[in-house]
Amino acid sequence: MAAEQVVGPVCPGLTVDELDPAALTRLAAELESDDLARSIARTYLRMLDARLTRAASALDRRDEVAAMDVLLSLRVSSATVGLVRLESAVLCVIDAVRRGEADLARERGASMLGLAPAARVALRSHLDRAAPPVVA
Repeated sequence: MAAEQVVGPVCPGLTVDELDPAALTRLAAELESDDLARSIARTYLRMLDARLTRAASALDRRDEVAAMDVLLSLRVSSATVGLVRLESAVLCVIDAVRRGEADLARERGASMLGLAPAARVALRSHLDRAAPPVVA
């Protein structure tokens, strides 16, 4: 898949693919379990909306500590499952929070939220394609 450029409030000019399909392969190798890696990805998907909501709420309240708590977790977990575009967007929000630019952080946070549906679809699709064969 060709990299698409993320423009606008989420780090202008940043170019990343939606998904790094090798990330789950690396995770499975580290854990020595495809099933566990897939379970982590499914858990990520279940928790994604709640994490994004907590991040948006903290950014709206200008609560930097709460925002960084959820953003750092979201950044690491996104990288772990291979959602590189979402991870990059989170890094952009983190950067704005660290610089004390609350309005920019909220703007980038809103853009980050906008990337979540495509990230979710990409990871679900990847999990479906990489599903191990069912043995009857």
